[in-house]
Amino acid sequence: MNLILMLIPLFVIVFFLVKKKHMLVAGIFGGVAAIVISWILVATGELEAGLKFGDIQNLIVNVGIKDMLSKYLVPVIYAAGAVMIARSGSIKALIELLNRKLKGRLAWLAAAIVLVQALATYMAGLGAGNTMVIAPLMFAAVGFIPEVVAGMAIATAIGFTTSPASTETGLAANAAGMEVGAFANMMLPVTIIVFLLGAALAFYGVHKRRNLLRTNDASQSEFAGKTNKDLALMIIPTLVFLLLVIFGGKLNGLFPIPVFVPIINLIIAAVLCVVFCKEDANKVSENLIDGSRFILTTLFGVGIFLGFINMIAFLGTFAELAGLIANAPEWIIVFLACVVAFIIAIPSGAFAAGVLTLILPTMILIPGLSPLAFGLIAVSVGLGTQISPVQINIAALSEGFKVSIFEVIQGNLKFVLVAAGLVFTTALIVGII
Repeated sequence: MNLILMLIPLFVIVFFLVKKKHMLVAGIFGGVAAIVISWILVATGELEAGLKFGDIQNLIVNVGIKDMLSKYLVPVIYAAGAVMIARSGSIKALIELLNRKLKGRLAWLAAAIVLVQALATYMAGLGAGNTMVIAPLMFAAVGFIPEVVAGMAIATAIGFTTSPASTETGLAANAAGMEVGAFANMMLPVTIIVFLLGAALAFYGVHKRRNLLRTNDASQSEFAGKTNKDLALMIIPTLVFLLLVIFGGKLNGLFPIPVFVPIINLIIAAVLCVVFCKEDANKVSENLIDGSRFILTTLFGVGIFLGFINMIAFLGTFAELAGLIANAPEWIIVFLACVVAFIIAIPSGAFAAGVLTLILPTMILIPGLSPLAFGLIAVSVGLGTQISPVQINIAALSEGFKVSIFEVIQGNLKFVLVAAGLVFTTALIVGII
């Protein structure tokens, strides 16, 4: 009975999100429900204290907004850099040059861009910042194609939940009792397979809709007077920035101190825009500042929403769900853990690592769980976030492809569910074995 009460605020939030209400509207109703339920639980002796105004202030401002703005500083930097580069014409030049070289073979281009996104996410341990760089490039090439967006989303989810550089992998590795690098190596076959499947999905989507693809007449007229050499020079900021995002951490190992840190990478890209795109330095600066507005606004809103999710966590809802899993038969525990992780990530997927911190502590207490089980739980969370209306990567895809967040989710839904089904099946097999 108590678990049913604890779940009511979560159901309220999901109901309003399904009705396509703004996440803060859903959050407020869910938060009010959480407050009421907290005092009911106090009356029944399940909680020592209910939610008070001071608790609400702390959960929304300090745990919600503050955490989002502090933990996602790198995506903010890279998002601003992506807009700066795009407005300098570098990405358009890259697409024009690729179109000339590939002579219309855009399906291969789409697959290659998905792999770039996957590799960038895996190397950096973060998805949204890379998406802000790469999604506009993909949109300029093929427009909005659901399979393409889903391929990017799924590859991104696997990238940041199996990357040796991500918080999510660190949490899962710690729960599994393994060193992060060894844990990432264990998950590498899964990572590679899903990356290739994401690229294949994008290839299929473009190939299927080849007669409906957008044309690049505007781009062609804009660059009609430029030679391939001119275009090659203009794309230098894009290529260098991508390489620094992907390989910057590895390159730092060549120096006694870190050199290619995010802000330095941004400055390098800005200078290259001035030099190779012939963009005025003042304009580059304006583009940089303006480019941060979208993701900062999104982070602020998501931070408030997470505050309401934290109010539900205050009730002990997520701990109760995890405890329920622990009481299930041993052979189905991994399967149930993956399903619950996936479901929880949908309304609270703004910060995947946060979802794992709600689930893994209870899973650690269950004897006999293999390291692979923890990896599958992390992957399930990652997939759930890609149909979450409050996930930063979804917001970045929405901005990059010029569609609403719900259109992105609608396009992702069936492909994410298929991918999650494969993970759940694997989890069931792991549990039985």
